[in-house]
Amino acid sequence: MSITRSAGLTQKEAAASIGCAQNRVSLMENGRVRVEVEEVERILDAYGTPSGRRSEVIDIAAEASTPVAADAMAWITSHAFRKTTATILDDAGQSARQIADQLGHARPSLTQDVYMGRKAKNPAAADALEAIADDL
Repeated sequence: MSITRSAGLTQKEAAASIGCAQNRVSLMENGRVRVEVEEVERILDAYGTPSGRRSEVIDIAAEASTPVAADAMAWITSHAFRKTTATILDDAGQSARQIADQLGHARPSLTQDVYMGRKAKNPAAADALEAIADDL
């Protein structure tokens, strides 16, 4: 049972009480986002947490919200890593099929559409379009 339900609230009611979006309540309950101490205090108020437990929970929240070295790498997702891999292999002259095999894709078209950067493959076409634009 979620903490909102045990407090007799829906996620929508909890979000309104805390002053945040409903999906943030779900993310907080599942440990998917960092929760600041001030937000924890609002949550404790909204959920009617007894005063005896408040200081313990606030101490845990303060420790959990302290920045760590890994925060500098939060932008690195599995998608970013896979895209970087695809870019390196593409720059090395690997075919879309070879890159798709490395990434575990059955269809090279998925690899091309999602993971491989688009480059100017036809400089003559770009030159022709630029010449027309210059005449305007």
